[in-house]
This record gives sequence, structure tokens and C-alpha cells, in this order.
Amino acid sequence: MPSETLDELVVQTLDSAACGRTSALGLYGPRGAGKSWWLNRVADAAAQRTMTVTRARADSRDREVAFGALSALLAPWREMLDDAAWSTLKPIVTLDHRRVDAVDVKLTTFQFLCTLAEQQPLCIILDDLQWFDAATIEVIEFAARRTSRDAIAFVSASTDSATTIATSATTSARIEPASTTVLSQMLITSGLDEAAARRCAEAANGNPGIAQALAAGLTDRQRSGSDPISVIPRPSGEMVDELQTMLRSFGEVVCRSLVVAAAEDGGGTAAVRAALATLGEPTSGLDDAESLGVIDIVGGQFAFTNPWVRTVAYHLVAPSSRRAAHRALAAWFAKPEQAAQRAWHLAAAAEGPSQPVAEALELVAADAARRGGIASAAITAQRAAEFATTPQHRQRNLLAALRWWIDATSTEGVRQVLKSLDPIDLESAVARAEAIEFLSGGVVAVQWDATSSQPTGATEAGSWAQARSHRLAVAAALERGDHRAARRALDANRSLGEARHALANSVALRHAGETRGARDASTEAGALFAHSDAFEARVALLVAVDLDILQGRGNDALAALDAAPQLPPALHDRAESLAARARLQCDPSRSPTSEPLAFTTQGDGPLLAVRAAIQAGVMNGDIASLMTAVETAEKHRLPIEAGEARLWLSELQPAADRSTTITLCRAGLQRCGVRAWDQRLSQAAPVVQPARPRGQVDPGLDALSQAEFRVAEAVARGLTNRDAAAALIISVKTVDFHLQQIYRKLGIRSRTELAVRVATSNQRHEEFPND
Repeated sequence: MPSETLDELVVQTLDSAACGRTSALGLYGPRGAGKSWWLNRVADAAAQRTMTVTRARADSRDREVAFGALSALLAPWREMLDDAAWSTLKPIVTLDHRRVDAVDVKLTTFQFLCTLAEQQPLCIILDDLQWFDAATIEVIEFAARRTSRDAIAFVSASTDSATTIATSATTSARIEPASTTVLSQMLITSGLDEAAARRCAEAANGNPGIAQALAAGLTDRQRSGSDPISVIPRPSGEMVDELQTMLRSFGEVVCRSLVVAAAEDGGGTAAVRAALATLGEPTSGLDDAESLGVIDIVGGQFAFTNPWVRTVAYHLVAPSSRRAAHRALAAWFAKPEQAAQRAWHLAAAAEGPSQPVAEALELVAADAARRGGIASAAITAQRAAEFATTPQHRQRNLLAALRWWIDATSTEGVRQVLKSLDPIDLESAVARAEAIEFLSGGVVAVQWDATSSQPTGATEAGSWAQARSHRLAVAAALERGDHRAARRALDANRSLGEARHALANSVALRHAGETRGARDASTEAGALFAHSDAFEARVALLVAVDLDILQGRGNDALAALDAAPQLPPALHDRAESLAARARLQCDPSRSPTSEPLAFTTQGDGPLLAVRAAIQAGVMNGDIASLMTAVETAEKHRLPIEAGEARLWLSELQPAADRSTTITLCRAGLQRCGVRAWDQRLSQAAPVVQPARPRGQVDPGLDALSQAEFRVAEAVARGLTNRDAAAALIISVKTVDFHLQQIYRKLGIRSRTELAVRVATSNQRHEEFPND
């Protein structure tokens, strides 16, 4: 379950208890998922609400001790027990169970908990519930079932979903290991540098408690990002000290085996045994560790039974011994397909900058990118930069990392690289500008003077400059509504990256009137920009909102805008304009002049000219401006703008003159898949199929089918085949086909003859309607 949802459940559980309604929340998940960390979070949240917090925890050795967990739960409150309660619960608190009446224990515990809750709301936290003794669980469930109107919250954690405090009010939630991004953000908020936070988060393997312990063990310089951090940072805390004491009691052979096992992140038993043999250590230490319950070996893989042990075991020996372990493991991973494992172990074994290590990591990063692991490639390239021995090699790896972080739409990754990237040449100066534009949305000027080695000149060359120039060209084409130029550029070059390409493609298809394709591209862009706070992620959101409005889902668009994260100032006007358009779409009776923001002029070139003409026409009631907007939009192939200009034009025209305008508007918008204005158009002029006069004077016309007669009338009015197709909402090919049939049936060869035949027939029909 996402941490945001789990936070909401915690709040609901505690708030319910604070309001006098018993609640119960059962958390479950695999070992190492961070259940204890979440219970600490619950305790802190309960304390902030001035709730009384009582807590009990058990382990596998306590399961056979009757009432052992209940003793731990009640011990802090023994001074509050009155004489009667003490006489019943004293054997429980003192673990003297020779004379215990189980029913009396249940009733007395229930009454005591209610007494505590009367003084102030009570939060009961039960950690590792799967190890609680059956007698304690019976007592707690008895109390929980009978406290529906008491201010008590029961919060438990276990490895099994079936092990919870069973009441009618229980809510269960599975805890998954937290993502590296979530853990990094948690550590950053506590004061860690971004790079240090990421290193601790990666080493924690999803466990928030371990992440905090690793962060606590860093020096001040490591926390600020000034000093390097080992593969697994040294943890700190009371639990760490206890585990180290326990592991050392197992003997040197076991400890050295565990160090190698901790260094081998992949869990391969053969690699650990081979490395131990290389180091001259007995491989039996791994088997001894299994016998002691520290690790589990299944086939060719092993796993630590407690995720904290790996973190602690890695630091049981001196740093030089840890590096030796990594060198021995690197020697085992000698096959070509094991290049990544070998490179990472060599990096962990290095004592400083190393060109071979940097080059090995560089190859691993390139391979990860080819296989689609963009974020992994970026992390590896950054690590390669740390081992580079020359400024040029370091810069090359940082530029590669920056490009991959932008492709992955990771603002955190981009900011990390920007801290290390120096504009020592033109390529890096352009890259910095591109990164800043990605974060802020503003266009940053790049100048470079090769003679002074400072970014003050204006020449641009190199892959970064070419990619940036290409992106700006696509953006300019989209800004002026030139979807043809944008599509040509997008088809010829995908240097924008997947997310940017999808976003630009969506806007281009929207301008082309292909809303279905635009929606598909928008959905792709939204998925790629998910969880990104980059400027372009907000643009992608507004593009999706615009498409919602065009497809007639104005209410969804307004809801999306309301739920959207804070937008940068550069997008405020666009968001307000979309909200106004959505309100117009939702209420067909609303006058367009009541929503002036819906007609805010945006864009450049022809697109700006069209929108400015629509704005002038609507706000000033100027028919000429709207007709100009239609002509300009059609000239530059902006079909949606042309259709909307006709929509607002029809609302200014007299009822007798608006029929053709509405027909063309409806046909044009429907061809684009735009349903936003269907209700408004229907109110202005309901769709009515033209009645075909029968009993005409011209028997040839009477022989035409209904479809052929409609085409004949349209062509006779002077419409081109394309205009006739738009007016009748059919294809141009269908008009061509019907015309051939009409010419054959009427024995004519030209449009002029057809116009004369239709006009003569209509005139005679009006003069002699009963003929």
C-alpha cells in the first residue's frame, strides 16, 4: 500500500479513537518492510493528539510464555491499578501464573483499559503480533470487542494478514518495502544531502528504520555530501549495538563469512563460498551461520533472516577487509554477462579514483540504458564520474547521467547532477541550460567564448546543443500551431526523450484535429511523467485537461485542475483559461462573454492570430473577426479552432443565417472527435435531416436515392466536393461516388447542368406543389 494511503489510515484510526469510537488497524508485511518504523510513526502521531500510548512487543521466544505480552503491556501502569485490579493482575505483571483465573483477567483488563480511555484517548500498539502468546491475544480481543464506544485505538503489526486483532472495526493494510525515492525524501527532510540520502535509501532495501539508522551513523561531512559514503553506510543505534554483540558471540569464522555474504548483494551462495576460499577462509562459516538462524540457504541462494543483520554484519571487520571481500567477489564474476556485478564489486574495492573502474561502470551504464533501465544507467554513470581520473572523463559521465535523468523525468536526479556539473566547455554549458529549462520551464540563453574558456560567446555545437536546438524548434512549431512542421521534426528525430516526445506529439496531434491519437500520446506522457515535479510534467497535466474538455468531459477537467499540485506561475493563465472553457462546456446555457478567461490569447504566429480574432469576435460581438478567425484557421489547418470560431459565429448570426455555419461547425468538430459543444450546437439548431420533395416535375431527380439527392442539392448550392462532404458529414470519396451515379442517372456531364436541373425542379415544385 502506498505510504500516502497508509498515512491516511493511521490518521483515520487515531481520529476515530480521539472522537470516542474504538478503532483497530492491523499492519502486515514481509520482514524488513518497515512495520516497526510505521508503529513508531503511529506512536508519534498519537502523542501529538495527546493520547495515552502503551506498547508491547514479542519475539519467537515469548510465544510459549502465557500472558507474557500482556505483562509487558500492563507493566508501565501498575501504579494506577487499584487494590482489586492489582490482586487479579499482579500474577500477570509479575509473570507468576500459578493462580490465574482467565475470566477475571479478561474482565479486569477490559475495565482497566476503559478507565485509562476515560482519562484521555488511548492508543495500544502491538508489535510482532505473530509472536504474541495465545492467552494475551484472547484478552486483548475480548477487550477490543467490547469497547465500541470507548476512545481506544488498537494498532498491531505482523508478518501475516490473518494475525490481527479481530473486531468489527478492524482495518488491515499491507506494508510493502518503501521505494528508494520515498526513503530518500524522508531522509532529505531530516537534513541529509540528496546524494547521501539516496545512498542510505538504496542500502536500506525498502526499510525506513534501517534507512534512519544508516543516516544516523553518517558523519557531519557525509551528511552534507562533502565526504564519500561506503556501499553500506555504518548504522547507528541501540538495536545495532545489540546485533553486533550477538554476531560477535558467534565467533570470528561466522563473522567473516557474514561480511562476505553482506557484500554479495545478489544472494549467490556459490559466489560467497568462492570468495571465502580466495580469502583463505573456511566455507563452513556460511553453514554455521545458517545453523544459528542468521541466514537461510535455499538451493544456490541465501537470504538474511533479519534485514538488519546484513547492514550490521558488513561493518564487523575493518574497511580494508571489506575491500578485500569485494575484490574476491569481483574475481568470481568473470563471465561477460556478469560485467555489472564485477564492476560494482571493483568500485566497492577501490580506494580512490580509478580509470579502469570508471570505464567498467561506464560500460555498465550504457548497457543498462540500452535495456531500458534509464534511472539505473543514470545512477551508474554518476558513480563512474566519482572514479574518473580526468576532468574530461568525469564531465562525460555526468553529462550522460544528466541526459538519462532528464529522459527519466527525475527532477531529483537532475538537481544532483547540476550540483557537480561545471561548465568547463560548451557541451556542459548547453547541458546545464537544458537541465535548468527542464526544471523551471524558462528558456536559458547559452553563450560561450572558447578563447576565455567562459560561457560568454554565442556559437553552439555538439550533441547537447543539437538536441536543445531541435527541442526549441519543435516547441516553436507547436506554439504557432504548425502541427505539420512539428510532426515532421518528431518523426525525424527522437532526441527529445520518450516523455518529451510523447508530450510534443500529443500537442501536435491536438492541433491537427486528431484527438484520439492526441489522447493516446497524452496518456503515454502522463505515465512517463508520473511522480515527477518537472515543469513539463505540469504541462502534460494541462494538455490532458484540454483533451478532456474537447471530448466533453468538462467536469473531469475541473476535478483534475482542483486536484493538481501547485502550478508554476508561467502556467497559471493557461490553467485559468482551461477552467473557464470547462465551465462553458458543462453549461451550454452560459454566455461565452461571462467567461472572458476562456478566450485568453495564447501561442504564437497563426495560432495566436486565430485566438486573438476569436477573442475579439466573442467579447465585442464582432462577426467579421470570427469570420477572419475561420479563414485563418482553415488556411493554416487548425480544424478545432476553425470549428470553435464557427460555433461562436453562429451564436451571433440571425437564426435564418446560421444553419450552414452550424452544419459546417458540427461536421468539422465531429471529424476531429470533439464532442465538447454538441449540446450547445443542438440548442442553437437541432439536427434535422433535410426532407426530400417527392412528386417532382423532373422524374430523373425523383429517381435519385435519398443520399444522392442530398449530394445533388449540396453541389447545386455551389459547394465543392470537400465542403459538401463536411456539410453532409461524409467522406469526399463518397461525394465523388454519388456524383458519378447522379450524372449517369440524369444524363448530364457537369456541375452547372446539375445546378440548373435542381433549381428548375425546385421552382416548378413551388409553383405547382400538387403536380
